[in-house]
Amino acid sequence: NDRSMLLSNCLFRMGGAAILLSNRSSDRRRSKYQLIHTVRTHKGAEDKSYGCVYQREDENRKIGVSLSKDLMAVAGEALKANITTLGPLVLPMSEQLLFFITLVARKAFKMKIKPYIPDFKLAFEHFCIHAGGRAVLDEL
Repeated sequence: NDRSMLLSNCLFRMGGAAILLSNRSSDRRRSKYQLIHTVRTHKGAEDKSYGCVYQREDENRKIGVSLSKDLMAVAGEALKANITTLGPLVLPMSEQLLFFITLVARKAFKMKIKPYIPDFKLAFEHFCIHAGGRAVLDEL
């Protein structure tokens, strides 16, 4: 009956998802996707981040996952850090150049122009966002 633990149980229960990864060259012909880059951001050193998703017992001694109200802000910060790290690895040079030019114009020449937001659709064919991801994107 703890509200912070109800949402995650309603969304996920004990379900899961899986993907089979292989580094064997014989599996290359059968593979549907190819993993090229991975990015990992660790935000657990911050107290707000560490406690936003937490496994604990409720008052009935049932183990569950508790979600805090800071979850959307923390997830938005982590996603922003991941995109910042991933951008130079996947964006075409034209997008990187436009970003760099506007960054130099804003910082070095103190020009009052909007920061350039790269078009990630030039780097990816598909985006797969978690069902609860809309609130995270709004937070960004």
